[in-house]
Amino acid sequence: MEQRETLNTRFAWLEAVVIVAAVTLAALGVRHVIAGETVNSRMATVWSLTKHGTWYIDRPVEEPRNPFEAMTVDKVAVRGRLISSKPPMIPLIMTGEYLLLRGLFGWDLEHREHLKPILQVMNLTLVVFPFAIALIFFAMLLRLFVENPWRRLFWVASMAFCTQVFGYSSQLNNHVPAVGMLMPMLYFGIGLASGKLPAKPWRFVVFGLCGALLFTFDLPITIFVALTGLYLLYCHPRNTMIWTTLGVLGPLLVHFAIMTTVTGSPLPVQMNKDCYLFESSMWRNPMGLDSLNEPKPVYLFHFTLGRHGVFLLFPILITGLLGCALALLRRDVPGRGYVLGGAAGFLLITLYYLLNTHGYGGEAYGFRWYIGAMPVLLLMGASFHERVHPRWFWGVLILLAAVSAYSAWECHRNPWGADLEWTARLVFGPSH
Repeated sequence: MEQRETLNTRFAWLEAVVIVAAVTLAALGVRHVIAGETVNSRMATVWSLTKHGTWYIDRPVEEPRNPFEAMTVDKVAVRGRLISSKPPMIPLIMTGEYLLLRGLFGWDLEHREHLKPILQVMNLTLVVFPFAIALIFFAMLLRLFVENPWRRLFWVASMAFCTQVFGYSSQLNNHVPAVGMLMPMLYFGIGLASGKLPAKPWRFVVFGLCGALLFTFDLPITIFVALTGLYLLYCHPRNTMIWTTLGVLGPLLVHFAIMTTVTGSPLPVQMNKDCYLFESSMWRNPMGLDSLNEPKPVYLFHFTLGRHGVFLLFPILITGLLGCALALLRRDVPGRGYVLGGAAGFLLITLYYLLNTHGYGGEAYGFRWYIGAMPVLLLMGASFHERVHPRWFWGVLILLAAVSAYSAWECHRNPWGADLEWTARLVFGPSH
């Protein structure tokens, strides 16, 4: 027993080294700020809230135009006004950070040279920090279910370096912050439901808080919150009803209050396609990847196994599918219900994007809409690994991880743009 504890302690230090290395690389990446469509859309809201006290990003014709609104196509028309198409919670947090930075350092968006340091701080706090949280809770969740320390170390390293989570860990986006809420949500939800964590009220509150923030950051990934929450409700009905609800209330009230006040509806603007078709909208005559209208089978192939294919660019995620297959075939798989729940969530996300989108997430490396599902696939893969013992399988895993790490590094160097993937250059050619 003492020898096992010593071994676990040593490997805990190795896991910490891996996490620190990944977070350090992510932090160094903020030296290079990319102010593209998604950044400008959110910054248009920050500008409007701080300069004019409104969520509407357009201005009367006799007044100077919002400079960030002019540089983004990610906007929609509601009630005859323009707003960012991005959910409001992250821009609201960015606004608070900007006001703090302006008060402390005098950085002002009126001065173009101040934009870079402002965005660097926002990237550190809103992306790099959630990346660190995600890695820590991923490792903690593995410790609940995976006994072999070598296997835990491998999957922590895979989470740290082998997916788009690392690829987008230095640039402003909503997916990495969502993963930063997904992992503690899963840790507390699964830990409480399985009985591996004592049923303390504060754990239910944190579960609800993280799940609600995840909803406000990346709505489709909320399917994992729903599935975990339903199981937790089944296992601990009273605590879930009382304490989880307490954690959920704050973020959801803020989110729905903003949406209802600004748009007249609590529903996401993405559910109303007419909002995108205002007179000067790019979406009337889309270009590039947004103009593609491929048959659904072709689209499905390319975002799973093709040019933007998650399983071709990041083949370590294939182990998640193997974990699902094993769980379907055998009832004695450890954590079988959690694996099948993760697979169900991934399937529903896939169907949603297949039926409701067509542009591969815009001009971005890979299929970025899958970022929130990648840690779940890795956890499913870790479950499969627990049942596979031949030494040669380690060679297969290392090969899959090496290809995935290359794609993640390529993504990290340049996450925004069309046909940047090695699959587009070497295998399938450009998308249009």
